[in-house]
Amino acid sequence: MSDTLIKVDENRVAALKAAVSAGGAVSVEDAVESAVDAWLVDQALSRASDEALQRIWSQGVESGDAGALDFTALKAEACRVFGAP
Repeated sequence: MSDTLIKVDENRVAALKAAVSAGGAVSVEDAVESAVDAWLVDQALSRASDEALQRIWSQGVESGDAGALDFTALKAEACRVFGAP
C-alpha cells in the first residue's frame, strides 16, 4: 500500500466522517477505499455492458435483414409478454 494525498470538499469529508461515526466504515481510509472499490466495479460493469451491447448489435447486423416488420403485431406481442402499459 502506498500513501497518497487526496483532497475532497467539506461535504465529502463530512460524509466520510459520518460513515465512520455510524459504523459503516472502520476509518476514513476504509471509507475511501470502499468508495474507490465501488467506483472500480461500476467502471467494469459499464465497460462490460458497452461490450455486450456492441457484441449484440454486431450479431444482429451480421444475421442479415429480418424482412418487413408488422409493428402492430410486434406491439401486441410485446404487450402480451410484458403486460400492457
